Amino acid sequence: MFRVALLALIALLLAACASGPVKRVFPPEARVQEIRLQDGRATVQLRVQSFSTVPSEVEAYALTLEFAGAEATRLEGETRLTVLPQAAETFTIDTTLDTAALERAKAALSNGTALRYRLHGTITVEPNGRAYPIDYSSALSRAPGLDGVLR
Repeated sequence: MFRVALLALIALLLAACASGPVKRVFPPEARVQEIRLQDGRATVQLRVQSFSTVPSEVEAYALTLEFAGAEATRLEGETRLTVLPQAAETFTIDTTLDTAALERAKAALSNGTALRYRLHGTITVEPNGRAYPIDYSSALSRAPGLDGVLR
């Protein structure tokens, strides 16, 4: 009788574990990690944070970057960036800033002041192929010892 009860308990425990962890996909978050100015061009490093319990793959992005409420540049393209569960990854985009935006960035670098920005648009993520809305605001400051870099 004891063996039958023990085998039933083991079978019950194995059945409870068979379903595995719950797979949940949550909207990602995107922000500017760094802007590097060189020869009138900019390299924008985007940081994508995943809150999902499964790996995500960023497929495409269509974002607008604003400085002080004015459009600085549009960031659009495709990528195959894999972001592990509850982790973050970065990727870089080469772009040209609007003339006024470039001057604002240069002024922030030379004056040592913060550059307020807003990043908004969509990021398309697998496993479900949805385009999630992004709207993030923050500020970047001059990176000490790195010429032309805001972080």
